[in-house]
Amino acid sequence: MGKTQINTTESKLWNRPFIMLLVMSTFINSASQMVTPLVSKYALSLGAPLTLAATISSLMSFAALFLRPVAGLFSDRCNRKWIILISNMLIVVCLVLMAVTKSVPMMVAVRLLHGVAFSFNGVALMAFNTVFIPKERLGEGMGWMALGNTLAQALGPNMGIILVERGGYMLCFSVAAGICIAGIVVIVMMPYQKERTEHNTGKIRLRSLVAVEILPFAAILCLFACGSGLVSSLLVLYGDDRGIAGIGLFFTAYSVMMILVRPLAGRLLDQKGLRVVLYPSIAAFALCFLLLGSTASIVVVILAGVLKAVGQGSGVPALQSTGLKIMGREKAGVVSSTCFIGQDIGNTIAPMIGGFVAQYFGYGVLFNGFSVVFLTGACLIYRVTSGKMMWKES
Repeated sequence: MGKTQINTTESKLWNRPFIMLLVMSTFINSASQMVTPLVSKYALSLGAPLTLAATISSLMSFAALFLRPVAGLFSDRCNRKWIILISNMLIVVCLVLMAVTKSVPMMVAVRLLHGVAFSFNGVALMAFNTVFIPKERLGEGMGWMALGNTLAQALGPNMGIILVERGGYMLCFSVAAGICIAGIVVIVMMPYQKERTEHNTGKIRLRSLVAVEILPFAAILCLFACGSGLVSSLLVLYGDDRGIAGIGLFFTAYSVMMILVRPLAGRLLDQKGLRVVLYPSIAAFALCFLLLGSTASIVVVILAGVLKAVGQGSGVPALQSTGLKIMGREKAGVVSSTCFIGQDIGNTIAPMIGGFVAQYFGYGVLFNGFSVVFLTGACLIYRVTSGKMMWKES
């Protein structure tokens, strides 16, 4: 299990543990992305009605929403490497059970258990990143980590669909489990020894569960997540409604631009600070939805995908990285959980509200309205909290 302590004061980013962590994170996220888009369809094949199938698909995120604060507490007070190992092993168990289950109630139970493992894994992994990334290059390092997630989002769903078409759900879930096992092998080989600090002990208070200092960051992350939730759940239906052929090119443009944006935005964050990155990202994200609400052209839709990547690909990692810089790596767990809470809330509520608005008022009102809400909300959050120390330190 390795007891070597990594010297995070070194300025070298591309050290061996960082590369191993990047590979492991990409493996785990690829396995998740292979499975997630197929859960509803798999539930339907087992006899679940459409409403229940959609609910089963969202159970993992629902469970994670409530467990993030606990995961943050454990990540700050326990060995993060062990948390990642155990949660990954539990994910493997869930994938194997999913491959063999023939019962809808069993699928519900497995999906909830997957949510427990997912919540601990995501929080501990983000906190673990800070051990191997020099503080002065944290933005760049988190950008590369986020890029690994982007590659997983781009490749995972297609891999899952191809495997189901060629060998069925059992093959897909089994391959995903195998990829997770490969990630476990990588994390086992990584050197890490937990540091004991004053934050690792003591009574459990609100600040042990939530990083109150960066709640405005979490609120802005929630707004970003609302936009992502709307796109992921409604963009295909929007394309059908407006007769836009090739709507999937939005995601292609988004993925390609993400690959270009994230490392560059991270480096700019380290050199110039949060506000230089955040202001343009908010403007680009708002413009994306303004374009979507006002067009029936695939060219404009592709441009909207580029703008979404610029906004989300730079703004989200910048907020996360700045929160970690301000609070310090000994509190990285609670910082990570606070950031994820904002994102979980946005991903949960936006599709439900968005579906209602689209049904009764149309997609133009939905996307144009969200553009205004996002821009107003982000500016209002900054205006109300601009005197806080976190903005001055960033």
